[in-house]
Amino acid sequence: MTGSSSGPSFGSPPPPGTAPESSVPGRRPVVWAPRARVVEVLLPYDPDEEPEHLPLRLVGADHPGSWGADVDLPHGTEYGFSVDGGPLLPDPRSVWLTDGIHGPSRVFDPAVFEWTDGSWSPPDLTSGTLLHVDVASFTPGGTFDDVVHHLPEIAGLGVDGIEIAPVAAYDPAQGPAGGVRLHSVALELGGPAGLQRLVDAAHDAKLAVVLNVPYRWAVTDELGLGAFGPYAAEQLPTRPRTRVDDQIAATRAAQAMRPRTGQIPLARPRTGPINLSAALGAARLRRPGRAQARIGSGPTMRTDAALTRINLDGSGSLGPRSFLIDNARHWFHTFHLDGIVLDTPALADRAQVPFVQELADSVVHEGEQARRRYALYLDGPGLSDRLTSTVAGLLVQPGRPEHMATVRMLAETLAPSVRRAARQGPRHNRRSMRRAGAAVVEDITRMPGAGLAVPWADEDSPARALLDVNDVNIRASLLAFAALAGTPLVLDTEHLPVVPRTPDELRLAKWARALLRLRRAIVTELELPLDIRSSTDSTVVAVVRGRGALVLNTSEALAALRVSTLLRPADGVIGAPAPEDFRLQAAWEPGATRLVGDTLTVPPRMVAILRAD
Repeated sequence: MTGSSSGPSFGSPPPPGTAPESSVPGRRPVVWAPRARVVEVLLPYDPDEEPEHLPLRLVGADHPGSWGADVDLPHGTEYGFSVDGGPLLPDPRSVWLTDGIHGPSRVFDPAVFEWTDGSWSPPDLTSGTLLHVDVASFTPGGTFDDVVHHLPEIAGLGVDGIEIAPVAAYDPAQGPAGGVRLHSVALELGGPAGLQRLVDAAHDAKLAVVLNVPYRWAVTDELGLGAFGPYAAEQLPTRPRTRVDDQIAATRAAQAMRPRTGQIPLARPRTGPINLSAALGAARLRRPGRAQARIGSGPTMRTDAALTRINLDGSGSLGPRSFLIDNARHWFHTFHLDGIVLDTPALADRAQVPFVQELADSVVHEGEQARRRYALYLDGPGLSDRLTSTVAGLLVQPGRPEHMATVRMLAETLAPSVRRAARQGPRHNRRSMRRAGAAVVEDITRMPGAGLAVPWADEDSPARALLDVNDVNIRASLLAFAALAGTPLVLDTEHLPVVPRTPDELRLAKWARALLRLRRAIVTELELPLDIRSSTDSTVVAVVRGRGALVLNTSEALAALRVSTLLRPADGVIGAPAPEDFRLQAAWEPGATRLVGDTLTVPPRMVAILRAD
């Protein structure tokens, strides 16, 4: 072997079977390469000289196929791996990449950062509201530190936290679809240290932080992971994937999380699969300068056609499964995140123990160990945008019976479905376990701007068409419907401006804050079933839940409604409020929205919010 002898020594190996320091990326090089004969760490001290070669050893039976070092490398050390004498390859779990995703990895020691969030207790995100923040476009600077400056303003909006767009590094020449280093944090955003500062500052502002993880680009051929092992599943000739294909895959993955004998029972069981292909709205929205776009028509996903599926159920799938579980632990340990969003179609498999189930069990364990409530959000194409797409169809093309039928179907399938970690342990220890565990949130609702920033969004995404609707009344009505009739909510800055600059934005921001206050007041009712009513011409829809009602006039004319008819309790329902008990609580246009006697007047394309005494 060649190379300088002045580098760090790896010393004598510990007894066989000893596990590495941690499977979460850290200072000790560990890599899974089950087919390799020799694996070395390369230390490139000088670009013009041959790097130092230091051999690794097989870790042992507890980590089959894994090679590891026996000592840690200093923070900031550049390194790579060589498999069977091959060229330098970046660590598949690289956190810090200063020379691009194909250059050497750099050791990142999480302990260098001094956290101040020791007393942080995350809010209950299973019924909360997040604001989606795309770090790159949220501010002119486009960095984590720039977002930190706006955290007080975000906290003042009344949200429970922020969801940040994927932060993993990728090759700018190819784009994310060319492959991402799943554990990394892009330097242009501020790198891993910048993300730590953002999360710490957010917790200080009483805001949770949730990360959207781009699993569907994690094992592309361009990343070179095949040199280490079978990270990617064998590809068979198939037709291009469609949105409906992803919906079916997402349904199967979600069903893997349904009630079972394990650590995550359903808080509110539900039965039967969701008909996801019928859940999208059927509206046609004309975008300026474009042909008409059909929402819910199942467009071919251009990015998905070239996707490489993660090997979660084939030969050698133990390694990729551990790789993804380590990735989740990495976000919780290294960056103190409060939740991650799972792209369920990209994680779907046919293994006896579905991967999402294994991942959830692991996160439950992590939450109990850390005494924190971690959240896993299940999402994917055609899932979180179902409600907003359907309501947009009601508003853009009022009176279409099929839109009303879709709303009724959603009322039966879109209620929050939450799995919480089972609380275990002796009675005297239950108080200390209040913060522990995890929750899996199956149904969330995204506003259009938040839907465009997810990894699976494509050119024909329904969210893109919705953002082309510039009518502020429609935006306000859509926001009200999502906030009060939807599930755990992810807002966007188009409907909830952080720094309003126009009169319409100021009005929307004020309206959003009022809606979030109302949502907090009815948090105990959010899991109650929705009762959908409509006018005879299908232009007015009323959503009744608990002691509240939201009335949406989708037509272009003033609607005068008889409350005794529209809000009359269904036959056989016990304890429902009587129509005469309802009072007008809020309205987008208060001056023109009135409840006088039995008559409720709602202006065109607007909402009225009522509450029973």
